[in-house]
Amino acid sequence: MSDWEKVIAFHGHPCCLLAVGYRAAKLALERLGAGGSAHGLVAVVENRTCAADAVQVLTGCTFGKRSFIFKDSGKYVFTFARAGERQALRISLKAGVLTKEGEDFVALMEKVANGEATEEEHREFYRRQEPLMRYILEGPAEEIFEVQAVDSIIPLPELCLQVVTCSRCGEEVMKDHAIVLQDGSLGCKDCAGQRQDD
Repeated sequence: MSDWEKVIAFHGHPCCLLAVGYRAAKLALERLGAGGSAHGLVAVVENRTCAADAVQVLTGCTFGKRSFIFKDSGKYVFTFARAGERQALRISLKAGVLTKEGEDFVALMEKVANGEATEEEHREFYRRQEPLMRYILEGPAEEIFEVQAVDSIIPLPELCLQVVTCSRCGEEVMKDHAIVLQDGSLGCKDCAGQRQDD
């Protein structure tokens, strides 16, 4: 099974955004000299799209290992580094790549992703996405991505395993996520958003 096939198997279907994450991760592994081994790699992904799945599969970075970091900027930007190293590789999708098939294609992709597309729109999307997906997978990397070496240490997120019991719902919550409720007791974020007299 090829790496692309593994990514598709994990994600469930091939698509343009999966190809973006796949190609970005492949570039990172090549440029960082990782070859087939991504051991010790940390990835920062700045979007919550299909691309994130490809990054996880190829690099082995995951939330559970704290080596997969989500930064919610809404950009197709991926930063990779070896844990503890000062230099990182920032890979950003160039403007115009996703709109290569037209602005209406991006709107159609959004409808499909949000489960709002008709059967006919699904067929149109998969027909139109094929050439773009191929371009992202096989086109010249310099046309698709901006690749920069940046001076940045990516720290692994700290892990707090101590828990407190929420005074409202009785469930345990990690101590660093506990909120002081209106009555001065500790609680979870879910209960902090509810009225105290519910």
